[in-house]
Amino acid sequence: MVTGETAEALYRAYVDSFEPLAELAVLKHLDSKADVLGLLANPRIVKIVAWQADQPVGLAMVTNSLDDVVEISPRFLRAKYPEYAARNAIYIGMLVMVSKQLRGLTVFNRLYTELWQVPAQDAGILVFDVCEFNRTTFDVDSLSQRIASLFPRSNLEMLDRQTWYVAELPEPIPNSPAARPR
Repeated sequence: MVTGETAEALYRAYVDSFEPLAELAVLKHLDSKADVLGLLANPRIVKIVAWQADQPVGLAMVTNSLDDVVEISPRFLRAKYPEYAARNAIYIGMLVMVSKQLRGLTVFNRLYTELWQVPAQDAGILVFDVCEFNRTTFDVDSLSQRIASLFPRSNLEMLDRQTWYVAELPEPIPNSPAARPR
């Protein structure tokens, strides 16, 4: 559990890290303070904290408590991976973040690798998502492949893809019964 001033400091770093994605990704990345502090205090979620002196500067969170991750469908994962589900070895990578002043250094890779180590210790699987902005800007495909290659006999594949569309519709279909008068 992470609580108190450490949780408050990590929440501030969380906001700094994820707030810019509000204008860069359709999916909401920034949760409320109460939600984040709740995740930090949840003993079913593994928290890996990076420190610089006495200040937390990075965080990775992973869990095999699928019901604690509101963004996913536990039923989908349990049906797709029944052998892992039977052993409670399906893990969700919830987030990885590093304070702005340390981005581009090795802290992110170290946190990311340690996060992957948690399911590996259970001969499990790790499920995680990445928005398109981060995927292309930070070449997460290559990074994930490099991290996976560190783990003997590992395999990395795309599980699912959520694609968002936008249709610009300046006019309704003419003479359609569904068309409302203007």
